[in-house]
Amino acid sequence: MILILKRISPSTLVPDIECFITPALKGGLFAKSGKLENITVQIVKETETHKSECNALVSIEPAIAGKRVIKLLNRKALNGKPINISEYHFRHRDNDRRTGRYQLANDRRRQDRRRMGLTISDITAQRKSASLNQSVSGWNTDITL
Repeated sequence: MILILKRISPSTLVPDIECFITPALKGGLFAKSGKLENITVQIVKETETHKSECNALVSIEPAIAGKRVIKLLNRKALNGKPINISEYHFRHRDNDRRTGRYQLANDRRRQDRRRMGLTISDITAQRKSASLNQSVSGWNTDITL
């Protein structure tokens, strides 16, 4: 299951996301433990308004653990900012019910709700390297000879 963490703080690092999600993955007496497989941090920019937002895509197995993460952590604060967590769905215009032959006669939504003109950049490598640079600089300041 892929989860999307919407509108995270731009200063959020990959280890911050790992520490935020890991406690919710632990199983209990009757609950199966989950495994965090992959984290991708993306920045989404609107071309017309030049607004940007950061999102994170997190892969979790099994799906039951992903649903537990959504239930426990939705609207909780990550780096001081409450975030929304939901299941990420792959959508394409070819399988949209509101276009062409699939559109229902009683559908009230006449327009497409997707935002147009977005550019998506993957900044995961920057978020990992930033955390490594901080830890290395921290080690250098702690060493005394």
